[in-house]
This record gives sequence, structure tokens and C-alpha cells, in this order.
Amino acid sequence: MTDSEARISAIVGTIITILFLAAVFEEYTPQKLSIIFYVVFWVPMLILHELGHAVVARMVGWRVREIVIGFGRTLWHLQYGETRIKIKLAPIEGYVLPAPVDTDNIRLKSMAIYAAGPGAELLLLALMLMVFGWNTVFNDSDAVSLIALKTLAVVILVGAGFNLLPFKTDGAVSDGLGIISSPFMSDEAIEMRLLTIEIREIQKMLDRDRADLAIEEIQALRQRFPRNQWLTLLYGVALAAGGRTDEARALARDKLAEGNPPDDIRREWLKIQAAIELDSNDPDYLVLDLALQKAFKLTPDAPDLMALKGASFVMRGRNEDGGNMLEHAWRKNDGTANDPMMLAYLTIAAHRVGHRKASDHFRDAFEQTNRSPTLRKRVEELT
Repeated sequence: MTDSEARISAIVGTIITILFLAAVFEEYTPQKLSIIFYVVFWVPMLILHELGHAVVARMVGWRVREIVIGFGRTLWHLQYGETRIKIKLAPIEGYVLPAPVDTDNIRLKSMAIYAAGPGAELLLLALMLMVFGWNTVFNDSDAVSLIALKTLAVVILVGAGFNLLPFKTDGAVSDGLGIISSPFMSDEAIEMRLLTIEIREIQKMLDRDRADLAIEEIQALRQRFPRNQWLTLLYGVALAAGGRTDEARALARDKLAEGNPPDDIRREWLKIQAAIELDSNDPDYLVLDLALQKAFKLTPDAPDLMALKGASFVMRGRNEDGGNMLEHAWRKNDGTANDPMMLAYLTIAAHRVGHRKASDHFRDAFEQTNRSPTLRKRVEELT
């Protein structure tokens, strides 16, 4: 956020908090404490939910790469064995990143892991009903302890019920959709589950400009999974990142010319084509523009494509157009667009049009997120 957006957010948040407290204490009755109890109980139930996923994943022999509580800036983190645990600024939602180690009963295990989050919450509710009884938990009482008990039950029902709904968001699936879709996972989807942690590590190598190591790792994985199209895509990205531009261009051309690839694969190769030219020292902007034009037809208004187009405008001196498009991509980003890349070109665009404060703001954010010496060098050269 900009400084003004941060101030506005703080003011709005304060007003909402005051209104909630006013709703509680104006014509106070004990039942109104449920508003406060609801907020207080949400975080423990979120933690229980994510631990449910993680514990069952470990019970069935899967690795747990990451447990994240909340979203936004990371406030606290620790490493527990191979699991990274993060607590973030807004503890409203969370996720667990598990990865299988083999294909033994993988579909059944995947179902169990998805079910374990809401299952942990519902198990607590069942224990509450066994201990206290239905009439005690779901009562109409003035006793603060019973109001708290009922509110906890409602938090569990709302949280578990929402997570059991089948839907997609930001490229991820809800627990409900995960449970339903796990029995029907394709062989390629199973391969990608097996490769979850390796692909994360490869992405880290690429973020740090260690394309040589990434290429070696991808080649080893491609020998194990020779028909996996997503590994081939990642190989193309790594070739471009490693400066092997001609090889990356040839691979992208060949893959786009092969038969009739699925739309999602075709879109990614078009995106790679555009990214290769953007990162090249001698870009072919005609290839870049045509690739983005074709990709936009498959996914209009996609943030990752808007980010590439905005960056290409900046590279050609159309700084205001590029800055506006990058800002739009930033605000719409669903996790597919590269944050450091967007911030880098926003820094350049703002600097070129003379918006010093904005440029400094984007540069500070860029320095916090970027791990690529190459991208940092580009920002320094162009500003």
C-alpha cells in the first residue's frame, strides 16, 4: 500500500473496531459479548484447522513443507524439522503445504488430508457436545461462560462449513473441492503433487539467479518424469533465466508448434515467450507482443500477463502507460504475477516520470522482496 492507503486503512479499521465495541456496550446485554468471543475464538480454530491438515499429512507419511497462519507481512517464523511455520499479519485464513513421498494410496491420503482441517474442528465440537450436552452448548443463557461456549460452537460450524464448500480461489482449492476431486486426480496431477517441494526449491534457485543449479535439478526430474509438460515449461524458464536465450526461444517455438496443446499449457508457453524477450539484452518486441496478444485471448485481464505487458511498455519508454498497467496488475494479482518484477518496473517507471516519492516507495518494497542480483542490476541501470 501507499502511505495514504495505509493511513486510510488504519482509520477505517479503527472506526470499525469502535463501532463493534459500541454495538457491544450500547444497551449492553451479556449475549452481545458473543461478538468479542467470535473474534477471539477465530484464531485458535484457524490454528487447530491447519494443524489438523499437518498432523494427518505426517500420519500418512507425507512431508509438510510449510504451515502458514494468516496473510500479509510475516511477523514471526520458525523452522521445525523440515517444516517452516509462519505467522502473518492478518490471521484470518491459512494453509498447509504437504507433499507425498510416493504414490501409495495417494488419492485416499489426499482426501484424508483435505478432510483433516474441518474434521479437527468438528471433532472438537463433537467432544463439546459429549461433555456438555446439546442443550448446554446451544442454549439461550445469560451466563458468560455458556455464551462463550455457544459462540465457539458457532465459530466451528461457520469455519468448517465454509471450508467444506467446493470452490477455487487464487489457484488453490477449498477443502471441500479437494475432498471431491482427490479420487479423480490425473496421473500428471499426481506427479505434480510428488514434485511440490522440489519445484518450490527450484523456484527459489531461480529467484536467486542460480539458474545453473535449477537446470541440473530440472534435468534430473525430467528423467524421472519424461512426459510431464510442467517440468518442460519450468526448464524453458530456467534456460531463459540462465542466459541461454536462443535455446529457450527454440524450445518455446517447438512446444507451441506441437500439435494442439491444452489451453493452460499453451498459455504458459506464450507467457514464457514474452518473458524471454523482456529479459533479453536484445529483445524482439514483435514476438513479445504477439505472444501476449495470443495469451490474453486465452485469459483476458490476467494479472501476470498485464505485468509483462506493463514492463514491456516501460522498457520501450511508455512509462506512464506501463506504470498504470503494472499498478493495475499489482492490485489484481492472484499470486500468478511476479512481485519483485512488478515492483522493479514500477520503480523504473515512477523514476522516469519524475515521481520521486513513489519511486522510493516502490524501491523500498522491491528491496524487501527481491532476491535476484540480475533484476536489481536492471533497476540500478535504468534509474
